[in-house]
Amino acid sequence: MALEKYELTVSRIIKGRGAYICDTGIGQKLLVPYRGHEQRACTLRDTLAFIQRNGMDVEQISQTKEQCIISRDNCEDAYILKDYRAGRECSTDSIDDMRGGSRALAQLHNILEKYPLPSDIEVESLYEKAQRKCAQIVKLKNYILRRSKTNAFEHLFYECYERFLEQGQKSAEILCELENSKTSVPIYCHGAFNQHNVVYTQSGRWLPVNFETMHPGYPETDLAEYMRKMLEKNHWDTAVADAILDSYCSVRSLDDTSMRLLQALLLFPEKFCKLCNHYSNSRKSWVCDRDVDKLAQLIQLSGEREEYLHALQAIV
Repeated sequence: MALEKYELTVSRIIKGRGAYICDTGIGQKLLVPYRGHEQRACTLRDTLAFIQRNGMDVEQISQTKEQCIISRDNCEDAYILKDYRAGRECSTDSIDDMRGGSRALAQLHNILEKYPLPSDIEVESLYEKAQRKCAQIVKLKNYILRRSKTNAFEHLFYECYERFLEQGQKSAEILCELENSKTSVPIYCHGAFNQHNVVYTQSGRWLPVNFETMHPGYPETDLAEYMRKMLEKNHWDTAVADAILDSYCSVRSLDDTSMRLLQALLLFPEKFCKLCNHYSNSRKSWVCDRDVDKLAQLIQLSGEREEYLHALQAIV
């Protein structure tokens, strides 16, 4: 058992969402599966300690009895043990919650921009990433064209792919332009900032949680993901978008370059690409009804999304 590797007295274990909540003599801990090498885990631990020293009480990672970050069970599966920050997740139905999550993200970015990135670290090109995803759309289109019969998902895909591909290519153009100007400064980013990974704690503060996807990148990617998730749940309501942006900017300002980068990231059809990727990697003899429903809903909301993007373009 991976928990046996730690100096802990565990009184109770509760199975959570892919993890184990442990009541211990030094507070609640969370044992979570870890994918990555030891050095990356050490960097994550150091970064979280830096964030805490700079005023944000985020989760900290424990060391084993042998002073290792990663522990392994009898099957050699890897885990890390970290503090459990109890609280309720951000509600996508509450403007106040979404504002609170946005402010917490801005506070996190203000701290992380002070944390020095290693000089030899590589930051993924957003332009190249967008290009790869656009190529996947084209590849799926060509695959469908070769088929004699189309299923429900493929029929919906063929109805809308041109519009989404055009948005992806336009986004890639903007990302290329911004990348060439080299005006954006990379920092460590949360990597999966959404309504599930920011909680309102018993101390009355909003805190980001679950930093396992932290990576060097651009802070606008965190903000874009958060906004995208919130807006998808709220029919791309401009008032919701304004509330999130205003709350973020009340803590951390966004200059013209940051706003243009944010615009490009929101323009990119991220959810459409995820659905296409999932379908491309699945068995074609059986179509997942959930994927069909998600694509139909995405198409249904596309008009509202485009209306918001048009309004955003007008102010950038």
